[in-house]
Amino acid sequence: MIHRSPMLRPLRQGEAEAMRRIETAARGRYGSLAGFEGVVAAPAIAAERFLVGETLVAEAGGSAVGYVLMQPLDGLLYVANIAVLPEASGLGLGAALIEAARGRSRALRLGGLMLTTFRTPPWNGPWFRRLGFSPMPPERIGPGLAAILDRHASFLDMSRRETLWSPARPGQGAGSAR
Repeated sequence: MIHRSPMLRPLRQGEAEAMRRIETAARGRYGSLAGFEGVVAAPAIAAERFLVGETLVAEAGGSAVGYVLMQPLDGLLYVANIAVLPEASGLGLGAALIEAARGRSRALRLGGLMLTTFRTPPWNGPWFRRLGFSPMPPERIGPGLAAILDRHASFLDMSRRETLWSPARPGQGAGSAR
């Protein structure tokens, strides 16, 4: 069990493989849910993805225990992935990473956060809604996110997915919506 307060820091050179291991371990919790076997068996996020986006790492006791991978997209900050080791879940690390992503969005003068997630596992859609996310209006989905959704549709059941956002200010949204 992790007992010390986490430190959030940027990803260091050469840490992509450690982040991939965190993501793989975090996906293990889907194994207890019927219909999510493919999530557990899927390969880890590609290491190159960490070169495209910006990653903040949660560190506790001198070890990386979680991360959030994000990138500016369509006037918002897209949360491409967030993962926390199972032994560190429930300690507020994910919420701290999302709050740091909100801060990064403000620093970049973007309109807030957006992401795609599964609707039902308690650590997916319901968890993000507790953190202030809501369904993204279809007319606010810009071309970059539309391309991601199209790619996801090639290997995921989109009826089980949702697109959520957390605008910087209520009523504000993506700068380039379709």
